[in-house]
Amino acid sequence: MKKLYFFKKVICLLILSATSFLYAHGSLSKRIKEKTTEIEKYPKNSKLYFERGYLYEQHEEFNKAISDYLKSEELGFSEYLLLNYRKAQTYYNNNNFNKALESSNLYLKKDSIDVKINKLHAQILVKLTKYLEALKYYNYFIENAIDINPNDIIEYSAIYITKDKNYKTALKVLDVGLQKLGNDIFSLQLKKLDYLEASLQTEKAIEQYNYFILNTNRKEFWYYKKAKYLYENKKNEDAIIAIQQAKFAVLALNYKFQNTIAIKDLRSQIYRLENTITTKN
Repeated sequence: MKKLYFFKKVICLLILSATSFLYAHGSLSKRIKEKTTEIEKYPKNSKLYFERGYLYEQHEEFNKAISDYLKSEELGFSEYLLLNYRKAQTYYNNNNFNKALESSNLYLKKDSIDVKINKLHAQILVKLTKYLEALKYYNYFIENAIDINPNDIIEYSAIYITKDKNYKTALKVLDVGLQKLGNDIFSLQLKKLDYLEASLQTEKAIEQYNYFILNTNRKEFWYYKKAKYLYENKKNEDAIIAIQQAKFAVLALNYKFQNTIAIKDLRSQIYRLENTITTKN
C-alpha cells in the first residue's frame, strides 16, 4: 500500500509539473493572440511589435521574435538599448551568434558599463571562439555585478579551460567565487574537485574529497569516491583505509536507510573495490 501511495504521489507531481508548463505556454499563446489583435488595430505602433516580440521570445519562437523586433525598430521604437539587448539575446538563443554580436556591440557603444550586456557579450564571444576578448567582458561582469550566481562563476572559469587548459587561473576564479558567495557553495566546490583532478593535482584533490566528507551528510558516498580516486592514483593503502571508513559510515546510517536500493548498490561497489585492491596486493 505504501509503495502504491508513493507511486500515485509521484504521478500526481509529474502531472502538476506538466500542467504548469503547458499552462505557462498556453498563457503566452493567448497573450500573443491578444497582442496580435492590438497590432491589427494599430499597425504602426512600434511598442506593440516590441511587446509581441518579447512574448514570442519567451515562447521560444525566436524567428518570429526577431521579425517583430526588426519591425519595431523600423517603426522607430524609442528604447534603443532595450531593443538591442533583446535582439542580442534572441539571436544568441537562436544560435545566430554573428547577428547577436552586432546587436550587443550597438548596445555597448551607447552603454559599456551595464553589467548584463557585458555578460551576454562575453557569452556571444565564447560561442564565436573569441576567448581572450570574452574574458575581458566576463571579468568586468564578475567584478561589478551585484547578483552573480554560482553558474556565472563556473561559466567564467570554463573559458580559461576551453581557451588553453589554464586550470591554475580557472581555480583562482572559483576561489574568488567562493569568497564572494560563501565557502559552502556545493556546485563551486564540486567544480573545484573536477579541475583539481583534471590538472593532476592529486594531493589537493584528496583535500577536496576531505572537504566533502566533513561538510556533507553523505559521508559514506564521499569516502567511497575518495577510496576509488586513491586506488586510481596507486595509493592502495590509503584507499583501503577510506573503504573501511565508508563501511563504518554505512553502518552509522539509519537502519531503514541502509536497506534502500541506493545504499545497497553503494555497499556492493565498496566491496567490489575492496576485492579489486586486495587481490592485486
